[in-house]
Amino acid sequence: MFQTEPMTCRLQDLGMFQTEPIICLQHLGNQFITHLMQQITQMGYPSLIVPIIVIAIFGINFKKSFLLFQLFMWTDMITDILKILIEFPRPYYVDKKAINLENNITSTSSFSGNGIKGIFALPDNQTLNTFRLQEAYKSGSFGFPSGHVSLTTALWGGSATVFDNRLIKILTPFTMVLMAFSRVYLGKHFIGDVVGGAIVGLISIVVFAYFLKSSLKQNFFKKESFELAFRRTNLFFYCFMFVIPIILVAFSLIGSHPLSTDTGYLLGMNVAYLLIIRKGIPADIGTTRQRATRVFIALLLFEVSKMILDCGFCTNHLFVIEFLKTFIPASTIWVSVVICKKFNLYQRNEESL
Repeated sequence: MFQTEPMTCRLQDLGMFQTEPIICLQHLGNQFITHLMQQITQMGYPSLIVPIIVIAIFGINFKKSFLLFQLFMWTDMITDILKILIEFPRPYYVDKKAINLENNITSTSSFSGNGIKGIFALPDNQTLNTFRLQEAYKSGSFGFPSGHVSLTTALWGGSATVFDNRLIKILTPFTMVLMAFSRVYLGKHFIGDVVGGAIVGLISIVVFAYFLKSSLKQNFFKKESFELAFRRTNLFFYCFMFVIPIILVAFSLIGSHPLSTDTGYLLGMNVAYLLIIRKGIPADIGTTRQRATRVFIALLLFEVSKMILDCGFCTNHLFVIEFLKTFIPASTIWVSVVICKKFNLYQRNEESL
């Protein structure tokens, strides 16, 4: 799957939307590096990260981890919306010499490069127009901005912000660069795509940091903020957590470019939170054994429900089915909290974040 013909890698080829840097990296790569990059890139998928956040919700800090989940999922939604609006191709469509190493697929594109050179030069109009007519309806075909990089930036940067952990702060830039490199090396993104993803993630973190310093953060954990009342705070939270996501799902059902079914994680977790807060948010207290038991119960319900849905609808890829495959597992955190309270694995506490 690697380039075998001699190739010279030049600095002048390092354009934001040129395929030459990708082809150069793949030419210099080997099976070990490719396998390593494939493992790194897996850490950018919501299907892996959401269970990790569930572990943090039940084992570390419920409130902080739930806020981190909101940051992560909204960054995911915004990235998806930008992908659909911009409709930019992936490198292996622009240049048949670029290989999709993540899936080990050789390009079948009829195009052979950007043509125009320059640091900000875009693929020619013929390539873009052909892509938007033929390939844009295929799932995962859009490239800009990189979702893996935006989500990695939001996850690690958000964790450093909300937990105020020095080690996470040190590791954050390294994880961003490593994820960006893996996406370029594997041929999934241009350099400009990963830069765009980093910008989206950083903007999300800035907004998140502002939210943490505002009165909205304290109101977010108050039961009265989620009562069915025409108060400004209540309307804002209901709109943010339910109305907008439902509208996005509706557009995905009727539109030609559906959003990622990860919207199911967002709505499922938000429904669960609504049910939880009406009975009181659980306190983050307990022994190591109690915390471990809470995590075990939550992961068991999450993964078992996901496995049942995957097995039951393995051949059905309709958007509504794929949506339910994320919505139902995410909503099980409410059941997990109820079970954990039943067995006195933590107590109710209204203490603020």
